Amino acid sequence: MTSSIEMIRSGWALVPIPPRQKGPTTVGWNTRERCVTTEEHIQELEGINIGLAHAYCIPTPTCAIDIDNYKPAKAWLATHAIDLTALLLAQDAVVIWSGKLYSLKLLYRLPECTPPFVSKKINGEDGKSILEFRCATKDGKTVQDVLPPSVHPEGHQYRWLSEGNPLQLSILPKELSNLWQALNSNTHRGTSRNNSKHRTASAPPETPRQIAIVKDLLSRIDADCDYEKWRNAIWSTLSTQWDCAEDLAYEWSQTAPERFDFDAFWTVVNSYESDREDPITLGTLYFYARLGVAS
Repeated sequence: MTSSIEMIRSGWALVPIPPRQKGPTTVGWNTRERCVTTEEHIQELEGINIGLAHAYCIPTPTCAIDIDNYKPAKAWLATHAIDLTALLLAQDAVVIWSGKLYSLKLLYRLPECTPPFVSKKINGEDGKSILEFRCATKDGKTVQDVLPPSVHPEGHQYRWLSEGNPLQLSILPKELSNLWQALNSNTHRGTSRNNSKHRTASAPPETPRQIAIVKDLLSRIDADCDYEKWRNAIWSTLSTQWDCAEDLAYEWSQTAPERFDFDAFWTVVNSYESDREDPITLGTLYFYARLGVAS
């Protein structure tokens, strides 16, 4: 069994997660300073679930190929000349199983001198995720994947399935690396939202005053609401195109802790498209805030 202290000594950055949860609930968990990277703080990981903070691992970031649905994921990768079965059966493969049918994760390290890759989700024909390339957010903050022997919310334990040594991860295969970078360069929405030169004329400036206004609007909206309202409030916040927009939406969503779901939140964030024909704008927040006051 691979222990937390062995992981730390191998250069892994770890994320404390509440018992039987799939994701952390602490605001700012995905910043480097909130992750456990030294033996000095190893006690923070006792008796809880643990996540791997990919972007902050050394000497190079780690990453995960998260297979949400094996059959369509295998078919999709095959269209890019990648054999998923061969990856899973490789002698040095490091595979995690959460206990969920058709769901697996492959762990790798990025090549030397490579910055964290921006995560990318692949959806099937039904709109549901079949595969995700996981490492970092568009602004360089980490994403995380739950590690064995953490306990899934449904009660089963995460397990290592392969013969590969988790503490000696192999380098991300070139074909996966090339595909990942091509996906981001061609279709990923995040880079333009952080580049002020590409911001729309209607986007408000990211000033302390404007940020305070959006925070006030969000405070007037109950995050314990139906899915469509919750999603639209997040997308409305992201429409500001601010660097802090995701953090604002994350903090607001967590004001309903019993309802908050980490994976659902990032699915909504990653599905935001600023150039859709009927975009959600900041006006949606004003509308919901007025309803909140009226009620």
